[in-house]
This record gives sequence, C-alpha cells and structure tokens, in this order.
Amino acid sequence: MRLNRSAGWLLAFFLLALSCAAQHKEAARNPPLSPAQALQEGRALIADLLARKPAENSTNTGTVRVRDASGATVLTTVTFVVFSTPSNWVSVYATRPADHPARAEILTVIHHNESQNEYRITRPDSGAEAAPVSGAQLMAPFAGSDFWVADLGLEFLHWPEPRVLRKEMRHSRPADVLEARDPHPTPGGYSRIVAWMDTDNGGVLHAEVYDVKGRLLKVFDPTGVRIKKRELEEIEMRNVQTDSHTWIKFDPTP
Repeated sequence: MRLNRSAGWLLAFFLLALSCAAQHKEAARNPPLSPAQALQEGRALIADLLARKPAENSTNTGTVRVRDASGATVLTTVTFVVFSTPSNWVSVYATRPADHPARAEILTVIHHNESQNEYRITRPDSGAEAAPVSGAQLMAPFAGSDFWVADLGLEFLHWPEPRVLRKEMRHSRPADVLEARDPHPTPGGYSRIVAWMDTDNGGVLHAEVYDVKGRLLKVFDPTGVRIKKRELEEIEMRNVQTDSHTWIKFDPTP
C-alpha cells in the first residue's frame, strides 16, 4: 500500500499522498478564488478525480479501533479489496469483529465515471443477498465506526456545484481546498464538506464535515506514516459532536 500516484484512489478516503510523517507549519493561505473561477476549477477537479481508476488490483488488511465518549473501545479486523472492470472500479470493505463475528459486514462500492456510485451491504451470517444502499442509508456508520457509508464512497464528489475555494499547503503538500454542498441534505447527515485534495495526485489530505445546521460534525486526518517505506500507517475520523474516534491502522506490507 505504497503512497504513490498509482495508489491515489486505492482505498478512497484511506489513501493519502504524504511525502513524510514530519509535520511543518502551514504556509499562509492564498487569497480565495473568484466565484466564477472557484466553480470552474471545482468542476474540472471533480471531473479529473471521477475519471481516475486504480492502476492495479489490490488487497490490504488492517484494524479498525472505535473509542466512544466514555472511553470504551471496540476492535475490528478489516480487509480492503480494490479491482477494476472494463467500465468502472470497485472497492470492498469487509469487517469481522473478533468478539461479535455475527456482526460482520461487507460494503461494496461500485464507482462509475460520470454517474452515481452504487452501494451494497452484505451481512454474511444473515444468509441474505447483498442489499442496495441509497439515500439516507448512506449517512449511517459502517460497522459501528465513525466512517459512514458515504465517506467510504466519497459521495460528496457527486454533489453539484463543487468549488475550489483556494490553494494552500497541507501536511507539506500543495492542496486544492475543495468545497461541496448537498442541496438536499438528509436529516442527521451532511450538508457541506471541505476537503484538502493533494494537487499532484488527488489524495485527501484533510477533510471537515458539517451537519445540516452548518455545525462542524467530523474531521478526517492522517495520524501515522511509515517513513522508510512511505506507507500510510493510520488514519483517524473524529466526530466532534459525540466525541467518538475511529482509527484505521493498516498492516505493513512485506
């Protein structure tokens, strides 16, 4: 799971383009773009991101650790599978909690170039077929974590009128600060997302998620990188309203 250009979209929110683990002081923010330029660049950026496909099929493993406001922690093993087809690419997230194996879930996201994603959830022990997921169901936790189904599919890339607000440095990388708004937000879901997208390869360097009342709801950030191998080691999603945290720690490659 090396952090290079070919891996930029390997695991949706999970892969980030970081040159090293050291954090430096952010450069001063550049002036905001004009409304017309912000919309023009936002549409161009989204078109470029949606047109990308992983360069190769891949399977990775890791651990999901969820800590709620009381400090209680739940650990879950997770497997990530990404593969391409002639017309699209697919990402699969499969979890199996060690203490509750019956709660295993498999989320499949089918990414299309210009049309909306398709989402399906399977619970292997139920014996039922994969169930389509859409609408308000996208704004629900996957496997009890702070990563919701919409997060894992980067659903905000399909919201209309995206804008590049400005260009600045984030984690020592040049970034396009992308804003997307859902014109018809689901109650309890998201209304706005601001994401720092790596200018070179489109990876998500940081993201802030706002609820339907415009209040900050969640924050996404990397929390660890293996410097020698330039591999992503861990990421975090924080729900600032519930004080719940989810970390995904990736197993090292051989």
